[in-house]
Amino acid sequence: MYICICKGITEKQVQEAITSRSSNNPKDILKALGVGSDCGTCVEDAVKTLLDQAKHAPFEMKDSSNNT
Repeated sequence: MYICICKGITEKQVQEAITSRSSNNPKDILKALGVGSDCGTCVEDAVKTLLDQAKHAPFEMKDSSNNT
């Protein structure tokens, strides 16, 4: 399923970005993919996908502002 029509980003690409990026911060992931940079309609669906994936992912979504 397409998450972002403007950039052609699929749900699978968002899920792959979650597991392959060095940052687990949702904002960083969406920014790296370019999700929401054009019309912004997709942001709600992209965030939902990120949150759903985080529930099933073998890692925790981390707050990048935590320097510990």
